[in-house]
Amino acid sequence: MIYQPYYTISFSVSACNFEILVNDIPVVTMETKGQISANIPINYAIYKSGKQFVTANIKPLAGTENLHPDASLKFNVRLYDVANNDFKRINDFEEVKLPQVEENQKVLFLTQETEFIAEIPYSLINWNNGENLKDVDDIKEKVIQAYNNLANLLKEEKYAEFAEKISVREKNMATSMYLTNSESKARINSLIDDAKNGFDVMPLPKSIFKFYGYGKLVTLKKLNGEPAFYLYNKETKEELMIDQMLYMPKGKTELEII
Repeated sequence: MIYQPYYTISFSVSACNFEILVNDIPVVTMETKGQISANIPINYAIYKSGKQFVTANIKPLAGTENLHPDASLKFNVRLYDVANNDFKRINDFEEVKLPQVEENQKVLFLTQETEFIAEIPYSLINWNNGENLKDVDDIKEKVIQAYNNLANLLKEEKYAEFAEKISVREKNMATSMYLTNSESKARINSLIDDAKNGFDVMPLPKSIFKFYGYGKLVTLKKLNGEPAFYLYNKETKEELMIDQMLYMPKGKTELEII
């Protein structure tokens, strides 16, 4: 019998800037002044069976120093079986809720950790086998160069080379999400089609370096937490954000997208 376990995080959040990480991989980062709820896939952050670690962080809204009294976040991991294009709910893991801030409390930051056991039938190209990037002296220069190289491939319409650059990331995504070859190719083709039809690569904005994956991954983020690498369509005023994680395989000296 085919079994395709599909793990998600269901969350409800309000009045804060928040981030949820699985195995120190960010699976959702955003700010909301109101309240939102969603259920997002997390398989791509699970690279082996066994114990998985989840961390949730909430911070004040932009322009404020302390958490709002209405700030809240609760979440739980869910397991589905998606074999045969079905979406069968198998299990709900225990719900986690961050403590509520009192009206007069001055709280800068709240965090909560939990864990769950996952069993997966696939293996991914593992970032955990990479170098510790915090030990790389010129890591910031290497990150900027990697971003510029990727941007230039789109600007120069070298789409085949662009697809090759992101191939490891796409292979991991296709494997963990049980995508067919055609579905995987469609993901890449959709991005390339956007680049061909009005979406231009934008210069890197003022950004911050963020290390993830216990120091094995690095990325650039805008000050609001959004990916620093993005495309913009001047006619439709739409942005297309492309979140790129970089790692350095053992024994190599250049960063690669994963």
